[in-house]
Amino acid sequence: MSSHHRKRRIQAVRTEEPNDTIAARAAALRPFLGRTREEHQAALRRLLRTERRAAHCGVGYDAVRHAALRRLMAEAEDMKGDREAATRTRPHLRPRTD
Repeated sequence: MSSHHRKRRIQAVRTEEPNDTIAARAAALRPFLGRTREEHQAALRRLLRTERRAAHCGVGYDAVRHAALRRLMAEAEDMKGDREAATRTRPHLRPRTD
């Protein structure tokens, strides 16, 4: 097999901790999600749907943005009173408290 047929590995370098980056992105997105709980959740559902579509096609996907939106959705579920369900079913999405 010639060299141009081999798959190339993606190399990446991180300069920040992923959780810090995700928390910063979530904080930046928070003001644009709406004023009421319903607006907040509708905006999050719309944005998550867009990120999932981008993930499937590979164009315009941002893993940090996706993680931040998932974290915000977990916070919204906590605000709604589904705290036990959110942490039981998706413990990795719990909002950071530190």
